Amino acid sequence: MLPALSHSWGSAPAYMSLLCRPDGLAVLDVSEGGQTDQLEQRVRVLSTISSVVVLAPRDVNVVATLRAGAVNVLPRDAPPRELAGRIVAERRWIDLSSRRHRLRVPSQSRPQAVPHQASQQVLLELLSLPTRQWCCHDLGLLLGTAGEPVSKRALQARVMRLNGRLAPYGVSVDAVHRWGRTRYTGMREAVPYEVPPAQSPLRL
Repeated sequence: MLPALSHSWGSAPAYMSLLCRPDGLAVLDVSEGGQTDQLEQRVRVLSTISSVVVLAPRDVNVVATLRAGAVNVLPRDAPPRELAGRIVAERRWIDLSSRRHRLRVPSQSRPQAVPHQASQQVLLELLSLPTRQWCCHDLGLLLGTAGEPVSKRALQARVMRLNGRLAPYGVSVDAVHRWGRTRYTGMREAVPYEVPPAQSPLRL
């Protein structure tokens, strides 16, 4: 098994690596005594962009984690060689599988803009997935840290900054606000801003 890259939850480089590989595999390491109250939800949102293997303490609800979308749940206190062998087996299954259910068709409205910040690039890639709509809570959880999700207000601010970058390309983030929640449904053509005509001078 090649050396794995270790990233903290919410890492922009990690997400970009997974988004660029439709057959990617993420190993989510849940430390002993770590927060597991949102584990199923984290697995569900992460499995949107990658296959997920969870290394978990013994007291984690394995069935619930598998139902949330994990391809496997392994006890993190197992011998390292056994864990490596199981992860390699999962990697081999993904490589050999003919069912590429995670292949992505490029979105027709995908802008060619390249934001300067990695976090903005990740947000653009996530919102451009053609078959995925994002609830503000799920997107905030994915983009936050292991200890705290991104707040709804901070997420809205990120989207506003992204819209500023996308404006020259004639597209913007499509958002639906209802019942106190925001659902991001992809990209749409931006409504052009019409500059009001100059007033004609008064004639006597």
